[in-house]
Amino acid sequence: MRRGGTRSAVFALVVALCVLLFTAAAHPDASEIPAEGGDDGMAVLRGAAEADGRVAYTAVRGLQGPQGALAVRVISRPGEGLAMAPLGAEEQPFVVRSSSALETLDERLLAMLEDTYRVVEVEPEELDGRAAKVVEARRADDTVAGRFWVDEATDLLLGRDVYDHAAEPAFSSRLTELSLRDRDWPEGTLGDEPWGDTLGHAERDDLRAEGWALPEHLSWNLRLVDARSTHHEEHRVVHTVYSDGLSQISVFVQRGKLGEENLDSDQNGYVGTGPGGTGVTTGHETIFGGDVGQYQSMWQADGFVYTLLADAPADLASSAVTALPGPEGSSGFWPRVQRGLSRLGLV
Repeated sequence: MRRGGTRSAVFALVVALCVLLFTAAAHPDASEIPAEGGDDGMAVLRGAAEADGRVAYTAVRGLQGPQGALAVRVISRPGEGLAMAPLGAEEQPFVVRSSSALETLDERLLAMLEDTYRVVEVEPEELDGRAAKVVEARRADDTVAGRFWVDEATDLLLGRDVYDHAAEPAFSSRLTELSLRDRDWPEGTLGDEPWGDTLGHAERDDLRAEGWALPEHLSWNLRLVDARSTHHEEHRVVHTVYSDGLSQISVFVQRGKLGEENLDSDQNGYVGTGPGGTGVTTGHETIFGGDVGQYQSMWQADGFVYTLLADAPADLASSAVTALPGPEGSSGFWPRVQRGLSRLGLV
């Protein structure tokens, strides 16, 4: 009788979990829908995007994330690119001339921002002693998801914060010690060139027909905004970028398997790179923090290796991981139910 009662209890819990999963999908949280209302702050941000392409400057860019802080010296020369070097270091500067990753306030990001959030201009403030216009990106429940500071004098973007649902800053950037000159532009620097093979709709459809997982959305608010490919050791690598307008998720996909040294007996199959991207650690539904604000994860599924890099709050990064094909042996509805019961200590 006790065994039958235990089975009945487990069955009831499975049914309850199923109901929870289906009702959660049917009734999204109040913040999990596009925000309605006017977007009077978009003109300020589009002005900042335009200024970034025409104003030469030298400054210090500070980044703050869950793993700590980083400061780099930056020199922007319109038409040439952006030179960067660690603050106080004697290393050769690195020049970004263009990238398959999206630039700050790229028009594609601004379009996603406008579609996802209500973007409003609020009271001006001072940032690092400079008068700044302030723009907020607000969710459907009117909580603040992001905040921008735009220089009154030059229209350059001085600061940006991305907030999680607990209203805590998940990622911050600041431009300080701003000087409107670029005469320190380095010569003979290392450079970065973009992947040239942009993947259009038809090419992405062809790859999907060959088994590549290249979804147009990872979640309701993470839309594909850039897709490119290159070849490494004669094997194709696809780089897709997803964004909600505030955060970016990069996904690299290539055919193959993780090396034996990267595999683990972890029952759920996920592995993630450790702090700074070194080594491989394990943990189901966990994305391990990398440098500053970046979360990283790596796993194999269906003959492909997936590497995810996310400059995003942890919950958004996690939703991106779980939207992609699950690790071998752990995908499907019933394995999800079993993992849920396992976390409850019932199986």
